[in-house]
Amino acid sequence: MSNVIFTYNHEAALTAGQGGFINESGAYVLTITEAALTTSSGGAKAIEFSGESDDGRKVQYLSVYVSKKDGSENTFGVNMVHAIMGCAGVKQLTNQMKAAGQFVAPEFAGKKVGLVLQKVLRSKNDGSDTYGLEIRLPFVAQTRQTLLEKAEGKNAEAVDRMVSGLKDKDERKKGSASGSSAGYQDYPQHDDGFTPF
Repeated sequence: MSNVIFTYNHEAALTAGQGGFINESGAYVLTITEAALTTSSGGAKAIEFSGESDDGRKVQYLSVYVSKKDGSENTFGVNMVHAIMGCAGVKQLTNQMKAAGQFVAPEFAGKKVGLVLQKVLRSKNDGSDTYGLEIRLPFVAQTRQTLLEKAEGKNAEAVDRMVSGLKDKDERKKGSASGSSAGYQDYPQHDDGFTPF
């Protein structure tokens, strides 16, 4: 008599050697580990999400900008935060000091949310390649519905439709490695003056 200790899991096998991080475009169900409140060197404010998928892969630095450098509201980002709140079941956000000069929105911690992420290829200041992930569409983790589909009583179709046509976005600089790449000069730094809402 033998005691089975493993049954082959193809999906788990494919993630072996991937470094433990989400690194491809796709739809993921995440448990949010932190929602940091950040301000770029230029003054734009963002909520920067970190999370972990059910298979243990992590994602960090998912920034949603809620205000522009001039302090005006970034409507796209504000709407995205509201959609993430709705999908995660969060009714309001507060800012709480985590450490000196570091603030978080604690209401997101531990909440499950589905996110369609798009890989964005970029160039570093030295000309070498790097990448980041951007949130394209939040969805309800349990049903895979967007908030609109849920509100209208429709089946979950938008996520699969978006993922089927999703390609990596290439923002790498062609040719010259001089200058700084889009976004890197304004990479968010934690700041104590965050009040977007």
